[in-house]
Amino acid sequence: MLELIITCAIPYPFLTPDNLYDYKNCLEMEYKVGAVEQHIELIVNEFGIDEALIPLLIIYCESSGKENAINYNTNGTTDRGLFQFNDKTWAWLKPKLNITSTPYNKIVATKVAKWLMKNDGLHHWNASRKCWDYDNKN
Repeated sequence: MLELIITCAIPYPFLTPDNLYDYKNCLEMEYKVGAVEQHIELIVNEFGIDEALIPLLIIYCESSGKENAINYNTNGTTDRGLFQFNDKTWAWLKPKLNITSTPYNKIVATKVAKWLMKNDGLHHWNASRKCWDYDNKN
């Protein structure tokens, strides 16, 4: 999907303290999206080109683009798949959305992530917010 290629040109005429943060931020986003480029078509098809950046950054930050990623939490729960859905969240959503698949199914997980983002917000991915929230200057 060539439409989503991020290019970061050095600000003209040169980098200054005022534009350095934005340039650095752009380079980081370019790297992260490039690292999950195998998922760009899926995400653009589901979210649309204008809304694809945040889900792609979340995928990078949560699973590094690995569909079978598993992370064990200190509270005994497990996060799974591209979007690292927590067991409790997936169990809550299964009957609500009639899900018959696992979070490892990238197509189903992407549709569920879209529904969750639209209907319940981005707070489900707060643990990785500093990684994907490019507007957050903290």
